[in-house]
Amino acid sequence: MRQDFKISYSRVSTYLFCPYKYKLIYLDNMHIPVNADITFGHIIHKTLEQFHSETEQSYDNLFEYYDSSWKKDGFTDPQQIFEYYNRGKHMLENYYKSFSESEAEVLYVEKAFDANIGKYRFIGIIDRIDKYSDGTYEVMDYKTHAKIWEQERIDKDLQLSFYAYACRNVFGFNPDKIAVYFLSDNKKIYTKRSQMEINVAVNVAIEVAEAIAGENFDPDTSKCQFCNFKLKCKYSIANYS
Repeated sequence: MRQDFKISYSRVSTYLFCPYKYKLIYLDNMHIPVNADITFGHIIHKTLEQFHSETEQSYDNLFEYYDSSWKKDGFTDPQQIFEYYNRGKHMLENYYKSFSESEAEVLYVEKAFDANIGKYRFIGIIDRIDKYSDGTYEVMDYKTHAKIWEQERIDKDLQLSFYAYACRNVFGFNPDKIAVYFLSDNKKIYTKRSQMEINVAVNVAIEVAEAIAGENFDPDTSKCQFCNFKLKCKYSIANYS
């Protein structure tokens, strides 16, 4: 296998879930079936990216971007579309109110990074980076699902550790605040990352990259019931039930 492939949080998390699932997606080019949650997440991210990329950030513009970003892929019926659309509208109304009251400057939205981790290239996209008047930085990751994570899960989240690594090693600043922004509840939950925690995440990424380079794709059949490919994968226990 070529050694110049790029690693990312999505690739790391997929491999950690099941190495064979990684192979199906990234080597065999199988696609995860699109569903309402996936489509809805893309719509909201695209809406907010457009909104923050424009000079005029008005309430009306926000919802123009929402309507123009809307698509029906993955929804099962008109009722589901109606429910998700209204949920998104309520979400964006609260988002706009909070944004209007914030004193922070939005520096970047959907900010891509390309970093070196060991001998591998690590790529990713940070949803938003703000800077406050006192010189502090806030990095945030948007979540559009309804359930709020527990603090412990956020404190251990690998993606946030990779964000912190990118801020320090690519963008040249230490993130003073790291938040997961649960848009459904308009609530941010904050966490921090020490250098040791960042180092642990980097080591995980390197170990996964080495395993991928070594073509180690042994399946983890203990997770078949939770897998998007359980009805297609030859190793899935669903095929033998």
